[in-house]
Amino acid sequence: MNLANEISSMETELQSLRSENELLKHNKAIIEFENESLRRALAKTQADRDNYMRRAEAIKSLLDQTGSNLVSGIERYHQSERELQARQLADGNDDDLPKFLANGGGTPAGDTVTEH
Repeated sequence: MNLANEISSMETELQSLRSENELLKHNKAIIEFENESLRRALAKTQADRDNYMRRAEAIKSLLDQTGSNLVSGIERYHQSERELQARQLADGNDDDLPKFLANGGGTPAGDTVTEH
């Protein structure tokens, strides 16, 4: 009888191990599915990050270009203003100049300097 009990005990243990094996296979399948889902999510996140980085670089480049165009435009504006003022001074057009510049920077016309 001892042998029959041992066989029965081994069959019970084998059945238990088979059941545990099925449970572990099921858990493994779930974990592999979750792992694959996480890999896809990671790949999507990395692609989004790369896209945002490219967009940020493009925006930075546009801002740099716009800033340099603005500085260049301001420099050209100031240069043209200087040239306009130089032409006005060269033409002797005193109508547009302030009174202190129209008289050569001296005293106002007809005024005499008196010391007080």
